[in-house]
Amino acid sequence: MLSRNPGVTVLHLDESLSVQSLPLPPEHEIVHLDDIPGTHGMCDPFAARAIERRLERRTYRGVTLIGSGTYHYVTYFLLRECQEPFALVLFDHHTDCAAEPPLLSCGNWVRRALFRIRKLRRAVIVGARDEGQLRDLGRRHGDVTLLDEDALSRLSAPRRLSERILEAVGPYPVYISIDKDVLSPADAATDWDGGSMRLPTLLYALVSLRRHRRILGVDLCGEWPISPIGAVSAQSLREIQKNEAANRAILRALRSG
Repeated sequence: MLSRNPGVTVLHLDESLSVQSLPLPPEHEIVHLDDIPGTHGMCDPFAARAIERRLERRTYRGVTLIGSGTYHYVTYFLLRECQEPFALVLFDHHTDCAAEPPLLSCGNWVRRALFRIRKLRRAVIVGARDEGQLRDLGRRHGDVTLLDEDALSRLSAPRRLSERILEAVGPYPVYISIDKDVLSPADAATDWDGGSMRLPTLLYALVSLRRHRRILGVDLCGEWPISPIGAVSAQSLREIQKNEAANRAILRALRSG
């Protein structure tokens, strides 16, 4: 079960969620962040402070919808709110552990969290390509488990994969972060290269985590990018509908079990 203010927060960083009709519960809110400069892909220090101040004022801390994967670094701020030792379970086609440049980014936020968030005890990354970014994590290397695309093939049954995730998490409560680029292009469309996980496998894992671990929070990103012209193109409409269907299924899985 979700243990903290179980509602939904929609972050308005771009227009990617505004074009979807999602079944949000009465306990939801929208936090506007699109007026903050210095946020696209990387987050400068001014933007980081502004985002954190607005997040602190929100009411609901159960599920956070972020929008495009370009803003996945927002998860770093959400992890900083966890008040007890915990494990991160990240479903993502990328490890987001790139060597850290000066600015927080969608490509390095996991690395930054591992070294700067003391209560983060373990990270389990599911569905990513092995990009070699984990080998130089030094003292934190042993705290990270990568279940890459090869592991998904070996653990082909959803139950086996879910058992392996629970084993890697250990006894800790869990924060779940989902980038839909982990999914096969048949199930989701993003502006990054897609993974190979099928949606039913992800849903099974989410229900398993809910049943067997206390969930501190969940976030979801990986929306199709929207522009005023692209939003009305036939391709964009198809991709938006595909992602909306995936989002609906994920939100149902997070409420079940």
